[in-house]
Amino acid sequence: MDAVDTLVFDVMGTVVDDEHDRQDQAAALLSASGVDATKVSVLLRTWAEMVDARMHAIRDGHLPWQGHRSIRRVTLQEALSQSGVSLDPDLVDELSGLIHRLRPWPDSADALATLRRSFKVVALSNADPAELIGLSAAGGLAWHGVLSAGLAQSFKPDPKVYRMALDQLDVDASRVMMVAAHPWDLRAAAREGFATAYIGRPNAERPSAEDHFTVIAEDLSDLARILSTPL
Repeated sequence: MDAVDTLVFDVMGTVVDDEHDRQDQAAALLSASGVDATKVSVLLRTWAEMVDARMHAIRDGHLPWQGHRSIRRVTLQEALSQSGVSLDPDLVDELSGLIHRLRPWPDSADALATLRRSFKVVALSNADPAELIGLSAAGGLAWHGVLSAGLAQSFKPDPKVYRMALDQLDVDASRVMMVAAHPWDLRAAAREGFATAYIGRPNAERPSAEDHFTVIAEDLSDLARILSTPL
């Protein structure tokens, strides 16, 4: 930890309440447009599964590169068709762009501000640059830098994404800590030499018995407290 001067943050789920906020906003929009309540949850689950499958296929080289916003738009259309739901094109565009207005966890903005005083604070996300800029502006999140996995034309946890971050930051992995609420993200970063900080967000996947992360924190405020004292 003495060498670490850069904190690289996962954003979706770690800094913003991705899953619940996105689902709530999408459900509200669909219900307001008249979509039957029995179809809303099935549609949203199908859409999420399609997004994950498309990203996985791209990461594994089975599909050509496609950015995060484009994936969300295409898979939404597919999920709507499969569910027998027809929506106005403007609503489809609004739904596929919900990432821009996801709300941060309550502690995120202040904790990032505290951490910026001692560390370089950088976002590293599977979201597109425009999505990251949009949600950061909407949520009052300030970074020293924002990196999208799209620069590596892949998605985390592909090793190429973490190596791209090191190249873009021109820094050795020994100086970087990956911060995430996802053990899979931290495991992949650790294999590239990063220090790791697990953030225990509500309903987040918990570390396994085999995981040995550098820091385990309850939230980003707790991380700021831990990193302000010697480990």
